[in-house]
Amino acid sequence: MNIGVDLDGVVYQTEKVWRDYAEKYNKLIGGKLIDDSEARVDARYDWTKEQYDNFVQNLSIEILAKAPIYPKTKEVISKLRTNNKVIFITRRGFGDFGGKEEIDNTLKRLKVDGVEYDKIVFKQDSKVKACKENNIDIMIDDYYKVIDELMDNGVKCLCFRDKRNKTGKHKVPEVYSWEEVLEFFENYA
Repeated sequence: MNIGVDLDGVVYQTEKVWRDYAEKYNKLIGGKLIDDSEARVDARYDWTKEQYDNFVQNLSIEILAKAPIYPKTKEVISKLRTNNKVIFITRRGFGDFGGKEEIDNTLKRLKVDGVEYDKIVFKQDSKVKACKENNIDIMIDDYYKVIDELMDNGVKCLCFRDKRNKTGKHKVPEVYSWEEVLEFFENYA
């Protein structure tokens, strides 16, 4: 089986660190919270494009470096790789911010953290094409809009939940930890 795995909010606790930094930045600029259940900062606050770009440009590399890995990630991925391929599919490196530095830092961080994988696909604004090209049987993601788009295009998903995330229009199995991911695949038929 080919298992697709998102990095941010699934392997790394990036969403929490983004929220922490965004709340401080929002206070600094006097912004307004629009929707606390939105994972993406551009949808959480009433920031202008300039404010958002400034935030991402100045803090994204630091945020990605500081986000801790979820407990048991590397152990569970190692077990999954015994009989499956694990392919990371991520938006990292996409767009104007981060780019090559973000990609290089990600590869170094995965190595330092001891996270093994079979392949990594960067720069995916939409993950549908990468999932189809890599014959992904199940994609693990945390963002409801990504899950909805994948499900709309015939890609099965497992939602790695954060209690603050919104849910999408599709009902998909949910997990809250890597131990639950392992349990899901042990029972998957």
